[in-house]
Amino acid sequence: MIPKINGLGRSFAGVAAYCLHDAPTPDERSPETSERVAWTDTRNLATIRAERAARLMAATAKAAPDLKRLAGGSRGGRKLAKPVLHYSLSWARDETPDRREMSRAVDGSLEALGLDGHEALVVAHEDTRHPHVHVVANRVDPETGKAATLGNSKLRLSRWAEGYEREQGRIRCEERVKNNERRRAGQELVRTPWERPRHWARVRRERMVPGRARRARGPRDEERVDMEAWRRVEAEAWETVADGRWRSLRHLETRAREEWVELHRRQEEMRQRLDRESRTVLGRLRIWRTERSLRELAGAIRGRQDLVEGWREDLDGYHRDERAELGKAHGERAREIERGWHKFYRSRLVEAERRAWAVRETMKERQETRERERGPSIIIPIPRPRQPRGPERGGGGFER
Repeated sequence: MIPKINGLGRSFAGVAAYCLHDAPTPDERSPETSERVAWTDTRNLATIRAERAARLMAATAKAAPDLKRLAGGSRGGRKLAKPVLHYSLSWARDETPDRREMSRAVDGSLEALGLDGHEALVVAHEDTRHPHVHVVANRVDPETGKAATLGNSKLRLSRWAEGYEREQGRIRCEERVKNNERRRAGQELVRTPWERPRHWARVRRERMVPGRARRARGPRDEERVDMEAWRRVEAEAWETVADGRWRSLRHLETRAREEWVELHRRQEEMRQRLDRESRTVLGRLRIWRTERSLRELAGAIRGRQDLVEGWREDLDGYHRDERAELGKAHGERAREIERGWHKFYRSRLVEAERRAWAVRETMKERQETRERERGPSIIIPIPRPRQPRGPERGGGGFER
């Protein structure tokens, strides 16, 4: 089982058209045939017709503020820009799951992502050698209007896929099992050397893209500098910048990983301590003393469940704020590294232009010195042979 998140989007109609029709070709951008579709199904929708599912999900996403108001919540908050989630589930070539088995896997994956109560469109394709199914889910809850948080969605699907393969009685991806065990232990994942520095979510967030950082511009006046010398100095400068940036960002990544492991360990200890303290009266009183609320004294003594759940929610909110602050700090460090190396690169370009101008001036001085040593050039006229005139030219000139 290989789950793959294709990404988030804005248009339900666009992704539904791709799933419900054949793959587009260069000549035909919007094919009308649907030969690769084996079967379709819906989840939590008032219709079983796949053609109407996209419109209903789009209407639900558009009515999110009204759903929040009807559920007793606030209509405020940032508007959800990408309500569409598109992912696929693929089986091995030697597996032959039927529709019932595929539907069971889809329900399990939706539950792992926390979308079991959300609207979804399921489309199974049979145009490849391996069976696979596409899932188009609506992130907006049809009852509360709130958007589902998809943090660590790939990790959730990875753990679910490992459990699914264990239920089937055969582990087909050993590396996934090793990586999940290392994640639980807080260790580094097993990756090939060229994959280790590529954490693309962090790359996009912290702008750690080495290939796009080079902004070499030519000198202001190319006629006054030696371009060969300028290109040579610029290449040396960029080589220094690229190597330094890679080392700096690798050091930041290692340090950030250690800080994240320490933060998760400390937060887990705080959660476990809260669970232990909430089981005894003395522990609940100690928590109440930190809360400083007289209204909760009786509830703390009786061990009221809603009060304990409120403490847990407050602790989770505090932990979310901690993670957000740590992520912002890492992003700011990465931007400082980028700004520092960009400043260094621009200074080296100025130095390259100065050195190239000096090379050009030196070459000009040498040429002038060479001309002075040769002395003034004396032009000796070469006499031209006398040209015949008149009748001697063979019929031109004087006429008779």
